Amino acid sequence: MASVAILIVGDEILKGEIDDENGPFLLHVLRDAGVPVERIVTVPDRREPIVEELRRLRALADAVVVSGGLGPTHDDVTRMAVAEALGVDLVVHPEAEARVRGFYAELVTDAELAMASLPRGARLVDGLETKTFGFERDGIYALPGVPFLFRDIAAGFDALFAETPVYRRVLETRRREGHIAPCLAAVQEKSPDVAIGSYPIREESGSWRVRVVLRCADPDRLDEVTREVESGIA
Repeated sequence: MASVAILIVGDEILKGEIDDENGPFLLHVLRDAGVPVERIVTVPDRREPIVEELRRLRALADAVVVSGGLGPTHDDVTRMAVAEALGVDLVVHPEAEARVRGFYAELVTDAELAMASLPRGARLVDGLETKTFGFERDGIYALPGVPFLFRDIAAGFDALFAETPVYRRVLETRRREGHIAPCLAAVQEKSPDVAIGSYPIREESGSWRVRVVLRCADPDRLDEVTREVESGIA
């Protein structure tokens, strides 16, 4: 089962200039595919913290998806950080260069051409509908941070990572978490192979309900435990 960590790169996120759309989008793609996400982290546009987090996240998950820092400006340092984290140099990727030149034509600048310098050995990761691209090397998937471009690539990650999916069941109850906590604790203790979480939700009317989510790689086992939880929280 492939596990994923997500690294969001951008001062604009940390300073509250814009809201992160890419992390939530990818979380939903992977959740629906049953792919476990180990961690999601946001770092500034500086090489050192990006390198540090890449090395840490690679030890936690099978793959790391990076959002942002692939553009042509001085603060776009993800390409360099990935190369440093992997211990390789940057080289011009011929296909990436051809795509950059094809997009900008005779108006292309040196800064834009620099976007084709990728970690040695990287392969391009293509968008589903556009000519946009990211790259992958040794389980690190670096994608552009512009939400439209990120989504064009990341929308295909459900099939990429869902080798053995984790199945999911959702129950809801009007009982308070304090009331159902003993049931959930008892079931979880004897069923460690099934992850159980409870999440209170406040409705517009002001009333509350609790959503209980169960996850397991074995759908039959998941159904068995779901029935037990359902009877205990009814």
